[in-house]
Amino acid sequence: MANSDIDFSGNDLQYSACVEFCSVTGLLIEEGDIGLAQFYLEDSGWNVNIAIQKYRQAQSDAHLIEEPDSVPDPAAKRPKTSDASSAPNPAGAPSASAGAPSAAGRKPASTKSTSASKSSSGTPSQQKFRLITWNIDGLDSMEHTLQERTMAVCDAVKLYVPDVVYLQEVIPLSCGLISSSLPDYKLIVGGQQDYFTAVLLKKTTVQHLSDDIEPFPGTVMQRKIQTVQVKCAGADLTLMCSHLESTKDFATERVKQLKIAFEHMKTAAVHNAVIFGGDLNLRDPEVVKAGGLPSGVSDIWQLSGAPPDAKFTWDTSQNDNLRLPFKVKCRFDRLYLRQASGPKVVPERFSLIGKKRLPGCHRFPSDHWGIVCDFKVEEETK
Repeated sequence: MANSDIDFSGNDLQYSACVEFCSVTGLLIEEGDIGLAQFYLEDSGWNVNIAIQKYRQAQSDAHLIEEPDSVPDPAAKRPKTSDASSAPNPAGAPSASAGAPSAAGRKPASTKSTSASKSSSGTPSQQKFRLITWNIDGLDSMEHTLQERTMAVCDAVKLYVPDVVYLQEVIPLSCGLISSSLPDYKLIVGGQQDYFTAVLLKKTTVQHLSDDIEPFPGTVMQRKIQTVQVKCAGADLTLMCSHLESTKDFATERVKQLKIAFEHMKTAAVHNAVIFGGDLNLRDPEVVKAGGLPSGVSDIWQLSGAPPDAKFTWDTSQNDNLRLPFKVKCRFDRLYLRQASGPKVVPERFSLIGKKRLPGCHRFPSDHWGIVCDFKVEEETK
């Protein structure tokens, strides 16, 4: 995140804290690290010393996880509009509900993202969890950059320590890298060939109950809804990860898919909070064409105060991975929330990640920025 992208609203003390954090940790403001500094400082109540300790602990945990020295040459990709057909499970690609490799002998990553606060009678009891969603662009035409870009996504997971991760445009090769690099997470894939979605669940903080994959009936791009039922931070959650039909030419089908997803949110178990999101490729008028947000469903970016620096997740004025001849900013990646009848899930912070150019390939981890969102779970105690 470039320095100009951060709005400190005239708060010089906060900016100075970010500068001090970067100076001590060796991060570089001009290369976009101020966003990471701000994230750790906000998570630490703007206490620089505590923020530095959390950052160094996360780095220490990440370095204990071995990374593969090399990856095989990627197989030729099928075009995005090809129809899925039955095929054997590719080497290294877990089947649905498959867990990540064992973490035996390795120190678990920090669980700072999930916490509980003490409460007295009649006051809200709070627990917290963190979610990341990211289209990691496994279909990028520059295949030789896949390993570095995918490992950068894994490094972000190690740094931010989310409890839940939604991924889109995962391919079997990147799936293997993710599985081996993140042993503290259960990897649930939404497909086995071409490209697909995936959901990561932190083993120490999230209880996986069940999962399901439902293809959209009119898709020509293999698009589906991947639904995972979990317990996390004292709440029952229905997690819905998807990648809706791409490009302006398929707007009609995308609206149909959005309607289906909204209907699933409305009809989910009433005691579950529902979080639907991913690379939805949405333009605001398409939400209107879908009938608008259903009653009880909210746009999490808007619930978080609509932070302007976290609005556009596909921004060719900053991200040149695709080398497009035009500049455009779009809010393609979104998260929606439907509350439960019980504990209330409340977004606390919404920000973007993945804005640092990588040293090897000189590109960003993806053509999309990722979203990281912190939630608190509240329930009135009796």
